[in-house]
Amino acid sequence: MSIKVKLNKTKMLSNYTMKEATNKEEAIISILDVINENPVWLNKITDGLYLLLKNIEKEHQQFLLEKSVDEQVIDLFVKIKTEYYNFKDNTVWS
Repeated sequence: MSIKVKLNKTKMLSNYTMKEATNKEEAIISILDVINENPVWLNKITDGLYLLLKNIEKEHQQFLLEKSVDEQVIDLFVKIKTEYYNFKDNTVWS
């Protein structure tokens, strides 16, 4: 007796829309929203601040971001936003 399995290629689409930010406060809101949503494309982020945020309790995440240097928060936002756009581009064009 043999069993045939048919594998279908499916695109992984995401309806998630990342929030924009023009300053540290908005970047914090956007970063926390992304971490809460936890989309698959976040797996490519290896930033130390992100890894720390991902592994602490939710109630401490905002505090950590608020106490972090502005440039660190903005850099993290840019890295996350870049991966977001890369994911969007790949899902649209593949």
